[in-house]
Amino acid sequence: MTANSTFHMWNLTINASTWFPPDATPNATTAPPVTGVSQVYVILGTLFFSLIIVVGLVGNTLIVATLSRWWEMRTPCNLLIANICAADLGVCVLAAPLRIIEFYLGWPFGDALCQILFPLQDVFVCVSVVTQTVIAVERHRAIASPFKPTLSLRRVSMIVPVMWVACYATAGVPMLLFIKVTLFPDRLFYCFPVFSSDGYRIAYEVYLVILFITLPLVVQSVAYFDIIRLLRAKDEMQVPNSSMRKTINDRVRQRKHLVRMLVVLMLAFQICYLPRGVIMLLHEFSPETTLKPDFMYVNLITLAMYYIKHVINPKKKNQKKVGKWGYG
Repeated sequence: MTANSTFHMWNLTINASTWFPPDATPNATTAPPVTGVSQVYVILGTLFFSLIIVVGLVGNTLIVATLSRWWEMRTPCNLLIANICAADLGVCVLAAPLRIIEFYLGWPFGDALCQILFPLQDVFVCVSVVTQTVIAVERHRAIASPFKPTLSLRRVSMIVPVMWVACYATAGVPMLLFIKVTLFPDRLFYCFPVFSSDGYRIAYEVYLVILFITLPLVVQSVAYFDIIRLLRAKDEMQVPNSSMRKTINDRVRQRKHLVRMLVVLMLAFQICYLPRGVIMLLHEFSPETTLKPDFMYVNLITLAMYYIKHVINPKKKNQKKVGKWGYG
């Protein structure tokens, strides 16, 4: 490892406390990851990630078990929901425990598992986000063009593995180009991206923010806002036959419930994901801000929000199971 190598510990799911300034090297006096942070920070981080593991594991497992038990629930939408659960279980079972281990032991698993496990963390996040985006687009298509055929169970069964391969290609493979296990002065090994220049690092961070945070947020928001517009337009239609008024009123109530649910979905995505992207960009373009002593707690809060999405997903998944594509 050369003295001018650039270290930067940020990816979508990595612990915020493991960030190094751009000039850090294994031989430098810079403290290794986690070393030097307060015990309060370590305790808070441990408690938070432990909660993520328990709640996320129970919630997502119950959803998968429910969808697997009842044959009538094996619909295209529910298959996508099960795919989100599988990805979220990966976050809760793999990424969150690794964050706790990182607090105390660094990376004790060696080079091979670093190359395998570390990239998978972002792959799980990618699959979860992409699947939610597909559901949003399909919901919009069903509302905007209700007479066109919907996604079939067979087609969704083909789409799901393609999602995983595509996410590994776009999120996992780029990480493999930079990931390394390095020994630091505290005699602990750490697994993280090592960039040969600032340009590569900045390009990689911007790539992550655009592809896995900004783009899905824009697509989902546009789809859901247009669904809300279309539903409101239908609510304003005049009912020509008074005998149909009760049926129409029932549908209006269902649509209002759906509108509220869609607003919650959009807000949850934006609140949980946007701060993470902002922090990643601040590390690149305003490093003096992120080097302030108390900023590590801002890091932890935004990371907590990012992980919480994979815990609150089970509640949102339950809400989605209304009708074939969750429209009511």
